Amino acid sequence: MNPRRVSLFLVALVLAVGGCRTQPPSHTVDAEFTLETAMFEGRMVFMGVGGEIDGLVNPDLNVDAGDTVRVVLVNDDGIPHDFAVPDLDAQTSLVMAKGQTAEAVFQAGKPGEFDYYCAVAGHRQMGMEGELIVHEP
Repeated sequence: MNPRRVSLFLVALVLAVGGCRTQPPSHTVDAEFTLETAMFEGRMVFMGVGGEIDGLVNPDLNVDAGDTVRVVLVNDDGIPHDFAVPDLDAQTSLVMAKGQTAEAVFQAGKPGEFDYYCAVAGHRQMGMEGELIVHEP
């Protein structure tokens, strides 16, 4: 092999191995929430886990404008779900099996109240929705 071809191969290999990430780049997170999927009083819900939202059904998620927010979704019922805040372009991948997790990391822009919900067909209508409230810092 000629030296130029070897150099191009090595560059391509380094980019392929070192330049690809299967997880989002690390961010400084200002606010973090964990939500579990659950059934409550005959409806599908998000249940808050830990901190001020622990045990709350479809809790309000309060953050400041400009915060980097991480939401971790835990499948606790074995039914496919996700977490979405379309107005902030945030959505997790589907969690398909009990115990599976996914996360969304996003920027809370301007102040306001933004719906979050499970975007799987029918789940929002069955109760999986809440509010992300972005406050003036």
